[in-house]
Amino acid sequence: MTFYPAISVALALAIACAFTPALGLPRIRRLVVLAMLVLIVLLSPLLVGPEHRFGRFLAVVLAVALTAKLIDLHIGAGLGHRPNFHSVFTFLINLTSVVQRKLADEPRPTWRENLRRLASTALASIPGALLLAACYRVEWRPFPFAVEHSAKVLAFFLLLVPAGAAGAALWRLLGGWTREPMDNPFASTTPADFWRRYNRPAQQFFLEDVFKPFGGTRRPIRGTLATFAVSGLFHEYLFDIVVWRIQGYQMAFFLIQGLAVMMTARSRPTGWGRVVGIAATLAFNLATGMLFFASIDEVLPFYERR
Repeated sequence: MTFYPAISVALALAIACAFTPALGLPRIRRLVVLAMLVLIVLLSPLLVGPEHRFGRFLAVVLAVALTAKLIDLHIGAGLGHRPNFHSVFTFLINLTSVVQRKLADEPRPTWRENLRRLASTALASIPGALLLAACYRVEWRPFPFAVEHSAKVLAFFLLLVPAGAAGAALWRLLGGWTREPMDNPFASTTPADFWRRYNRPAQQFFLEDVFKPFGGTRRPIRGTLATFAVSGLFHEYLFDIVVWRIQGYQMAFFLIQGLAVMMTARSRPTGWGRVVGIAATLAFNLATGMLFFASIDEVLPFYERR
């Protein structure tokens, strides 16, 4: 039987909320409950029929996000943070935060500042939207694949970065707490700098709940490799369950990025070195991004030529 994505999403959210009473349990018992609930959450997208590929993709995105949030709640409970049901529910539906115990530390701009931020970022997203739309009106077959890939990926991120900021401002206007999603990733001077700037809610989760438990600054190599391996597993599952086969693209992408982060973690280019670093980082991300967007292309037709 085929279920609509909304049913899968509602089930996953309800199951995730059921973890709240377990936050007061001892660590091992809480871990057992976590494993059972995460299994159900991760399998909930299968309620969406395989013919509804994009609907299943959206359901898997939420399931993976809820899994990360449940892991964070488990780790937070071990540190003494045990929020009530209302706090857990608002955290689970908050798309701009993955670390519940750090949410109260985020800045709280005024209503007027948020309104101004919403207006400016909404306007800033228009060029990216127009450019992306224009990319799908171009006949790309006469051009090298790298040209099509670069044009579409750049247009996509020119839309994503301001649109994410607009979403965060809107959430604050609605009364929510949020973490600013991006910190101008276009200014990244190294791969390590890029991952500090890009998708800051996820970056905070991997820092607090993966990197630090796996050694942190005491064992940075192990912590970094573990961080990108876990991220690769999350993303691999996200796409593999939609296309119903193991691709390997996401794991390859994140392990390559993890190695690059290890090599550039201490690099802080200055002067003209910053310009060179920005150009080199952009080129590196575009090249390795072919792996990431190969998965996107199997969910939605991203490329004209494969």
